[in-house]
Amino acid sequence: MILDIKSEVLKTKRTKMRKMLFIIPLICAFLALSFNFLGGPEIIRLSVETIINHWGIIWLSVFIAAVAGLLNNLEKKSTRFKTTVGLPVNLGKRELTRIVFLVGFTFLASIFLIVIMTITSFVIESPFLVPLSLCILAVLLTFITSLWQIPFCLWLSRKTNFFFTLLFNSMLNLNLGTLFAPTEDWWLVPYAWHLRVQMPLTKLHSNGIPLPEDSELLSFSVIPVAITISLLLFFLLTLLAVWSFRKLEVR
Repeated sequence: MILDIKSEVLKTKRTKMRKMLFIIPLICAFLALSFNFLGGPEIIRLSVETIINHWGIIWLSVFIAAVAGLLNNLEKKSTRFKTTVGLPVNLGKRELTRIVFLVGFTFLASIFLIVIMTITSFVIESPFLVPLSLCILAVLLTFITSLWQIPFCLWLSRKTNFFFTLLFNSMLNLNLGTLFAPTEDWWLVPYAWHLRVQMPLTKLHSNGIPLPEDSELLSFSVIPVAITISLLLFFLLTLLAVWSFRKLEVR
C-alpha cells in the first residue's frame, strides 16, 4: 500500500490539492482573527478558541470536500477511471489507498492549523479560556470525529461532482452541525459530533460565545462517545466506499 500511497502523492504534484493544505487553514485563521479584532481586547484574547470554532463549523468540511473532489477530478478529467479499471489491480485496495491518503492529507492540514494557533498564542495573549494544550487536543479530536466525511465525500464526488459535494458537505455541517451540537440529540447527527467535542475543550458554544461555568455542555463525558461512534461510522463508510469502487469493474 505504501507504493500506492506514493503514487497518489505524485498525482497531486503541481495541483490545487497541495495548495489547499495551506490555503484553507490560513483562510480560517485570518477570518477568525479579523472578526475578533473587531470585537475589542477581550474578544481578541479568544482568538485561538475562535479559530478552532471556525475550523469545526465550516472550514474542515470545506477542506475534506474540496480535496476529495479534486482527487476524483484528477481521474475524471483524464480517463474517467477507465485507466484504473483497465489495470490488473484490486480496485477495493485502490479506493482504500485513496482514503488513507486523504486521512493523512487532512491530518497535515490539522497540524498546520495547530502551528498557526501556536504562533497566534505567542503574538496575542490567547487562548484565554483554556490552556493551549487543550486547544491542540480539540483540533486533533475534531480531526478524528470528522474522519467519516472522507470516504463519504470521495463516494459523493464520484457519483455527482466537485461543486455539489462541496456545497452539500459544508452546508449540512454549517446548518445541521450547529443546530444539533448543543442539544441532547447531538449523537444522532454526525455533523454535530466534532462540534460537541470542542465545547468542553474550548469552553465555547458552537455559536462562538463562551459557555457559563455551570453549563452541561462542558461535560467531558461526550468525548469517548463521539470518538467511538465516529470511528465506527468511518469504518462502515470506508467499507461501503470500497465496495462501491469495486463495482467499477462491471461498467
